[in-house]
Formats: sequence, C-alpha cells, structure tokens
Amino acid sequence: MSQLSVMIITVDRNFARTLQQHLEAAHRGIKVLLANNLMMAYNQAEALSPTFAFVEDGFTKLPEFEMMMALFSAVDTRWVSVMDDMKSEPARRSQPLLDRGAGIFELTKSDHPRQFVQYLDSMVNAPRRGPRSTSPARPAGGGGAGGKGKIILIGSSTGGVEALRNVLVGFPFDCPPTVIVQHTGKSFGPGLVSLLDKICPAKVVAARDGLPLEPGTVHVAAGMQEHLGLTPRKPLRTRLKAGPPVSGHTPSVDALFHSAVPVAKDVVAAILTGMGQDGAKGMVELRKAGATTFAQDQKSSVVYGMPRVAWEMGGAQKQVSLARMATTLLQACKT
Repeated sequence: MSQLSVMIITVDRNFARTLQQHLEAAHRGIKVLLANNLMMAYNQAEALSPTFAFVEDGFTKLPEFEMMMALFSAVDTRWVSVMDDMKSEPARRSQPLLDRGAGIFELTKSDHPRQFVQYLDSMVNAPRRGPRSTSPARPAGGGGAGGKGKIILIGSSTGGVEALRNVLVGFPFDCPPTVIVQHTGKSFGPGLVSLLDKICPAKVVAARDGLPLEPGTVHVAAGMQEHLGLTPRKPLRTRLKAGPPVSGHTPSVDALFHSAVPVAKDVVAAILTGMGQDGAKGMVELRKAGATTFAQDQKSSVVYGMPRVAWEMGGAQKQVSLARMATTLLQACKT
C-alpha cells in the first residue's frame, strides 16, 4: 500500500493541530494535509490523492463541495463529516466506503482524537474498490462515432458535476462534438475540466473562443465570465460573448441553446439536474427548429428543477434516467 495520507478540511486551527498530532503519533510516516478552504483542499486532493479526508461539516453545505465529492470518488478518497456536536444534522451523508454502505456515521469535534484514529484505521483496512482511476487511453486518429454530423449540447447545474461524470464516461473517444454549460463557482471551472478530462475517454477542454467542433472533443463552460455559444454557420465553432446574465446565469444554458437554433436539425440537446429553469426556453426553441431534445428524469435528478421546467414547457421530447442518458444521446446522433 502506498503512503497513508489524510486530509483535514477545517477552519478550526486548534482542532486541526490536535488531530494532526494524534494521527502522526499513531501512524509513523503518515502525511497530513491541512486545508482551510475548498479551493486549497481541491488542489491538494487533485495533486496527492489522499487516502482519507476529515471534512468539517460546514464545508459540505457549500455548492462547491459537489466538486470535492466528484474528485474524492475519482481518486478513491474516502471522507467523513466532522460535526460541531452530537445535536447537529449532517448536511450531506458521508461516503467513507463509497458505495459499499457499511457503517457510515459522523464524528464530532467533541470526540476524543483516538476515535478519529480508530475510524481512520477501520476505513483504511476496509476493502477498497481496486486500483485508482487513471486517464483512459485515447486511440490515435479519427473515428466514426461522430454520428452524421450531429452535435451534442448539455446544460446542468446543482448535482451536475456527478451527472456529467456519469454521462461522459459513457462517451467513446471519438464521440460527437459536445458542448456543455455547467453552473459552478468561478474558481472551480478549471478543476472540473481537469477532472472530467482525466476520467473520460474523449478529450475535455475548457471553452475558448473560436475552437472548431470536432469529434472526440468536449467543450465545457463552467465558472466563466462570458456566455458560450456557437457560430451560426458551418463549419461550426465555439463563440464566447460577454454580456449580462441570461436566465440568471453566466454562462447560461439558454444562451448556448439559443445560439444553436440556426443549426437545430444537427443538434441533440439535454438538460440535466439543476435548480431553476435555465435552458428550458432555449430547448423549446431548439425543438421547434428540429433538434432532438431530452431531460433527465425526476428519479435520477439531485434537483428536479431545470429538467422539470424543460419537460413541462414542451422543450424536452423525452425524460431519460441518468443511467441511460449517454446511450440515448449517442443513439440520437446516429438517426
């Protein structure tokens, strides 16, 4: 087993130092990483893939913690919430054993550090899922999965980081050109792109102005100051445009969808989990112009807001579970 490493994410310096001392005393050679904000924690976890993380529960309440959970899952880092006291209710359920579901409970700052060490030992010694994820191989040269010149457009918000992971891991290395708008904090856009690129067969890049839409490339706009759209004529390229928020967001799913109306017959669009209604109006216009459109179903959505509005307004032709979304989008590109 590689060197044991533990991350402590907290703003409480005394708690962090006390726990660090006990961990180092219990495990010779252990590497303890300290972070007092999520950006610092994300960067350290991405670079060092810690074995385990103790997370102050206040951080799990932040929308950006979605990114942390996705990264923890990708690098097989287990984590547990640390509550202020026994009366507190955890904001999110901890996932120390990923999907194994065994013995999940929270710790509190009033617990003796020995209990943290014992908890760590139990999690470290429990069966892991196997070798840590590595970037999938990308065969050289072009492929035939582009699908009759079709392009895929995706919009997502709350819960979208995990949803995008589930969709994009199902795309082949030569998938149809794909353009995504994900609502997230401005500091986390690059991290999301890097995370998705590591785990997906296709190449995932940050959206930039003037990039050609080519098979095997996924363009992601997240945490940007500009709206992402498409040029109105072929050969299609990405277009970044400054402007006020659209449907309450920058970048906006509606802005992306509206820009694609001139080429709607070549568009397959989807709205995934998210709060609000960004993307619904644009999807209605896309469908009217000949696009094929889908919305994530309620059961598989973390927040059934954006997909619900798109469905109720008539923008989505069909509701699809997250588990079937990748296959559905790829199949639609072949018709």
